Amino acid sequence: MSLEVLGPRACRRLLDQVSVAWLAHCADGAAHMVPVNVAVHGTEVVVRSAYGRSLTAVVEGRLLTIAAGDFDEETRTGWSVTVTGRAHLIGDELVNPGAPTVDVWADLTSTVPVAVPMTTVTGRRVRR
Repeated sequence: MSLEVLGPRACRRLLDQVSVAWLAHCADGAAHMVPVNVAVHGTEVVVRSAYGRSLTAVVEGRLLTIAAGDFDEETRTGWSVTVTGRAHLIGDELVNPGAPTVDVWADLTSTVPVAVPMTTVTGRRVRR
């Protein structure tokens, strides 16, 4: 088995393959992580956030991290990618034409599109 450090391009390709990731940020002295649906758009990862802690973190300009991965316990292989940046509100199609539509699995009544820029991108892959 070998551990490979991935460059930004490889990380981007892997992020393009997933529709669910973890969104993390710190608030009130604690780390908060929630699963979110994601889509890659240019040099940003787009999610939809309901009103609450995550959206507050965006509005307050805090750093957010998106983490995704895929692992196979049988072969003991897999990969992980993290993206960290100061997220911003995207707005609707009129404000930001071409932004991807993120399919939200949860039955949320109101969400806001948010983009996390790929300011810091890291990735690792374990392979045979």
